[in-house]
Amino acid sequence: MKSIKLRGVCAAVSGALLFGFGANAMADSTVDIVNALVSKGVLTEEEGNLLTKGREGEKLGQEKAMKTAGKIKISDVIDSATVYGDVRARYEFRNGEDTASNGEDRTRGRYKMLLGVKTEAGDFYSDLALSMGSGGRSDNATFGSGNNGANGKESVYVKRAMLGWKATDWLKVEAGRVANPLYTTSMVWDADLTFEGLVEKIDYKWGKVNVFGNFAQSQYRGDRQDFYNIDTASERKTNTLLAFQGGAKFDITDTVSAKAALTFTTYTSDNGTGTAAFVPGLGTTTGVGSSLGTNLTSTNDIRTIEIPAEVGFKLANNMKLNVFGDYVVNLDGDDRYKAAVAAAAAGATRNAINAAGNDDKAWLVGVGLEQKQDKNPKKGDWSAKLWYQDVGVYALDPNAVDSDFMDSKVNLKGVVFKGEYLMRDNVFLNLAAGHATRKNDRLAATGAGDIPLNLDSYNLYQLDVTYKF
Repeated sequence: MKSIKLRGVCAAVSGALLFGFGANAMADSTVDIVNALVSKGVLTEEEGNLLTKGREGEKLGQEKAMKTAGKIKISDVIDSATVYGDVRARYEFRNGEDTASNGEDRTRGRYKMLLGVKTEAGDFYSDLALSMGSGGRSDNATFGSGNNGANGKESVYVKRAMLGWKATDWLKVEAGRVANPLYTTSMVWDADLTFEGLVEKIDYKWGKVNVFGNFAQSQYRGDRQDFYNIDTASERKTNTLLAFQGGAKFDITDTVSAKAALTFTTYTSDNGTGTAAFVPGLGTTTGVGSSLGTNLTSTNDIRTIEIPAEVGFKLANNMKLNVFGDYVVNLDGDDRYKAAVAAAAAGATRNAINAAGNDDKAWLVGVGLEQKQDKNPKKGDWSAKLWYQDVGVYALDPNAVDSDFMDSKVNLKGVVFKGEYLMRDNVFLNLAAGHATRKNDRLAATGAGDIPLNLDSYNLYQLDVTYKF
C-alpha cells in the first residue's frame, strides 16, 4: 500500500512539475510542495531531490528568456538586436509679428516616424535609425503636403548610422552619424540634430561621484581636399566642429542630487570671413528676406563655453522637483560683432549694426516637476517643465538652435512650457507652448525659420500624441 501511495504522490508531483514548465510562479510552488512532503515524511529527502532536480536550471533559463524578450536574433555573430521606434501625430499653431504689425499665422497637422535597430556583438554595438525630414532640425512631415489631396509619399532618410566600441568599462568610442553626445539644452542644440564623425564617451564611478566626459570631432561642412596648384578658385570649403565636455553627477544628500558640466566648442575654419561674415538684419526694417540679415549660416568667430547644470529634489509620492539652467558665452563674440560690422553695407546699415553693440551671451533657467512610478515609463506618469531663455545675436550657432522654440532664430527671449502625461506605458500625450519677443530691438531676430518675418513677437502651441515601440 505504501508503494502504491508513494507512486500516486510522485505522479501528482510530476504532473505539477510538468505544468510548472511554463511559469516561474508555478515552478516555485512545485518545489514548495515537494519540500512540504519531505518534511512530513511522505517522501524521503532523496526522493524529493530527484523530483526537484533541474528546477533551478529551468528557472534560470526562463529568466534569461524573459530578459531577452523583444530582442531579435539576426545571426550567430550578433548577441542581440532590439527594434525600436515611434510614431507621432501633432497639431501645431505658430504665429509671428514684426514691428509694423505685419503678421503670419500658421496652423498645421504634422506627423513623424522613427524606426531603428540597435545591435550588440561582444564589445561592439551599432545604432541604425531611419526617419522622415531632409532638414537636420526637423523629422516632421505636414498633412496635405501633396498637391490637391494627391497624398505624395514622404521620403525616409538615414538619421543615425553609428558603430560603437566599448573599449573599457568606462570608455566608449562611436563613429558615423551619431546622436548628439553632449549634455546640453534645446537653447543650444536642436534635439533632432546628429553629429557626423567621431565621438568618445567617458563614464567613470569615482567614489560617490559619476564623472563623465563627451568629446566630438564632427565634420560640419564638406570634406578635406588639398590641391597642388595655386588656383584659389578651386579651393574647397571645409569645417569641423570640435566639442570637449567634462562633468559630474552626484548625490548631495539622500534626497538631493546634482549634475553639471563644462563644455568648450569651436570650429576649425572661420567659414564666412570678410564680406561673407555673419551679418544680422536691422530691427527697424519689416518684411522678409534680406531684413533678417545676410550670410545667416556663417560660423565665423564662434568659440563657446557652455555650463549646463541641474539640481533634483526627491519629494513624497514619487515626486521630483528639478531646477535647471544653461549659460553660454561666445569667447569670440566681439570678433563676430566686428566682422558683422565690416561686412555690412556701408552707410546707415553698417552704422546701425555698429551702434547695436556686441551681444555674445545666452542663458536659460527653469523648473520641472514630475511623478514617476518606476525607472521605466508607466501609465499615469506625468511631468511639467517651465523655463525662460535669453539668446544674444552673436552668442550661438544659428544653424543649431531649436527649430520650435524659438523658430530657428537668435536674438529672441521668452518663456516655454512643456507638459507630458502617459496614457499607457508607451503612449505619450504632450502639450507645449511658448512666447518670445525680440531681445535687441536694433537688430533682427536672425535666422531661417518657419515664420520668415523680421520677428518682434512669436508664439507657438503644440499638442502631440506619440506611440513608442
